[in-house]
Amino acid sequence: MIRSLITLSISAFLAASATHSIAKEFPWSKQSDLIGQQSTITAKYEDTLSDVGESNNIGYNEIVNANPTLDSWLPGEGSKIVIPSEYILPSIREGIVINLREYRLYYFPKEGGKVITYPVGIGAQETPSPLVETQVKLKIEQPNWYPPESIRAEYFKEHGKEMDWMFPPGPSNPLGPYAIQLDIPGYFLHGTNKSFGIGTKVSHGCIRLYNKDISKLVYQVPKKTPVRFIKEPIKVGMKGNELFVELHPEKNDKLSHKKMVRLVIKEAIRLEKRYGSIDLDLAAIENAIKTPLGIPQRIGIKKANVIAASL
Repeated sequence: MIRSLITLSISAFLAASATHSIAKEFPWSKQSDLIGQQSTITAKYEDTLSDVGESNNIGYNEIVNANPTLDSWLPGEGSKIVIPSEYILPSIREGIVINLREYRLYYFPKEGGKVITYPVGIGAQETPSPLVETQVKLKIEQPNWYPPESIRAEYFKEHGKEMDWMFPPGPSNPLGPYAIQLDIPGYFLHGTNKSFGIGTKVSHGCIRLYNKDISKLVYQVPKKTPVRFIKEPIKVGMKGNELFVELHPEKNDKLSHKKMVRLVIKEAIRLEKRYGSIDLDLAAIENAIKTPLGIPQRIGIKKANVIAASL
């Protein structure tokens, strides 16, 4: 039940596109490791990667990492922009799973048959989102925001004056139109009044979604849905007969090139127990690690005898 909580300029075309974002709901069977499909669009003169990302339901870091050769502010008319809308699923596939390393939320409905995924903003470096297991406690429509003491102190230090004790629903409220309260004090999945923060480290620990996404998610998830915050910079999965890797490393992970190679191979060996023997392309693994685009990259294929046995 939803209830109230008491307590740069863009063209008209882009503005219209941003309000009609591509939905992120995909059919899924438990035998599949990948969902979605990567696509490419041709940039217009006024496009920025941020605007293109939002209009395609992609976070800032995702769209920038997938297009490392393009200027994020002015890709240039006629440039080909990769839309990273294909995903290797995280290792946990139940309830809500938020992979902090890829700035993305996955929701696996209990009835099965599909996966719903949205880009998110996460906790800033100084106030990181916690690695916890919790559940949905309460769903809130038009929430008031009561800034915690830490934010009030930060505001006073920066502005020299007291911050308001309460922000009602509206353009100044950072929670947006809906909030999902988690069963740990002070943490929410919520909308935002600053959509450019989606796909970045921007919050005080909570998870931010585009307003159009939280407006759907709040009705999709029942109370007591499990919620897990994870960090998986390396994801490996099968699509048909081919093996893919998706990489989202950060400096804090302290993953050397050599260690990443070992971890990718280790994950491939784990999948062999499920899918059968796989021929790995070591050069492709090296290239994927050298240029981690945050999109699935092919690194192997089932051995011919395994493929033949499945026919």
